[in-house]
Amino acid sequence: MKVYYDLQTGNVIVITPESAGVVVETTKEQDFKLYKALDDKVPDSVGMIQLQHGAHMLDRAEGGMIARVDLETLEPLFDYPPKPDEEPQPPAISFTSQIAELAAENQRLREENNTNQLALMELHMMLLNLMPDAG
Repeated sequence: MKVYYDLQTGNVIVITPESAGVVVETTKEQDFKLYKALDDKVPDSVGMIQLQHGAHMLDRAEGGMIARVDLETLEPLFDYPPKPDEEPQPPAISFTSQIAELAAENQRLREENNTNQLALMELHMMLLNLMPDAG
């Protein structure tokens, strides 16, 4: 799947369909001829990111549609259908990216916790060595 977007705004112009199996991939030049929405664009004003097969499946299963591309990170930003009691939200990073960030933060906190536990054990041992024997 390729996402073509405006380099000034990040707004999506065309998303090519995802394909599987043995497929001959089209070039950017071929896509500009193939897709009407790209046909009238100046190629230098259009960016493209290519997503791996199956990328962002969770987001699409939740009804997410790629609306824009973050021009700094080149990550797709998704629009999700609002829940009945919610107002529409601005495009957001994908659930896949959010999960990866949370997993990394969880790992960092786990390592920090281990370090803190070791430091507490060392302090405990130092205090035991300072205390006089009770017997």
